[in-house]
Amino acid sequence: MRVILILMVWLLALFLPFSLRSQETDKKAEWLPKGNLFPTLRFDYRESQFSGGLYGFHNSGQWENRAFAIFSAGIRRNIVRWHHQNNRSSELGIDACVFPQFIFEKPFETLKVIFFNLDFKFGLQYQYQINEHWRLRGRFYHVSAHLGDDYIIKNKIEHYAVNRRIYEMLDFSGVWVKSPLMLYGTLGCIVHATYEQPPIFIQAGGQWNKASKKLSWFQWIVGIDIRCEQVNGFRPCVHTGAGLVLGKPDHFPITVMLDYYNGNLPYSLYNEVFIQWLGASLYFDVF
Repeated sequence: MRVILILMVWLLALFLPFSLRSQETDKKAEWLPKGNLFPTLRFDYRESQFSGGLYGFHNSGQWENRAFAIFSAGIRRNIVRWHHQNNRSSELGIDACVFPQFIFEKPFETLKVIFFNLDFKFGLQYQYQINEHWRLRGRFYHVSAHLGDDYIIKNKIEHYAVNRRIYEMLDFSGVWVKSPLMLYGTLGCIVHATYEQPPIFIQAGGQWNKASKKLSWFQWIVGIDIRCEQVNGFRPCVHTGAGLVLGKPDHFPITVMLDYYNGNLPYSLYNEVFIQWLGASLYFDVF
């Protein structure tokens, strides 16, 4: 409870000065605005975005004869945006996503597809743009993980297990952007959980987008995301990759990457499993 109170005080200290300052001047409201003031953290596996990836994975000291497919379908849709003086803006909206995962058994032989798990995330977001370089985001959201029917039947699971991925989370992020570089950090706390667990997580990362001088629809992308959760002893979970962004920024570009992950399984109730993935992924936005 002390940690929760500290985080709440930090949230008020972070956002209250900007809110009070904006109340001193006229604000112009824009309903259902396009885009987000806070950029998409492309290398965060739990970010609300549309994506799909296919990976070979390493577990218990060896590469297994199976592949892991990860998908996400999410939106960060704002309800209202306020325009303040000095080119500052703030907005309030929803943050929602589903994360289905599939296991492909013996992909080069029988190719048996098993529906492994489905994670849900739904909550509210508040975003604030201080200037052209600095943005802030606060979120409160629910997370829950549910094993797939195929996986339950195959493994003859007949009882409920301890599921530490059913909780409500409060987190705060800050990002610094100066093209072509973006750096960010996040501090979060589980404020309620079905099963009691250590509540804190920290996250940091960076992204480099280099536009082509000759082709307006082409960019290079390189990035890394590092997440540390108290429940796993703050052991770093690292996602990194590199690839191409195809399409103009205002026309919903597609990102194609080769990427690698090393850390605890980021989805499902098996958060204690430590794995490695290596494969290809595709990211895109529809809003």
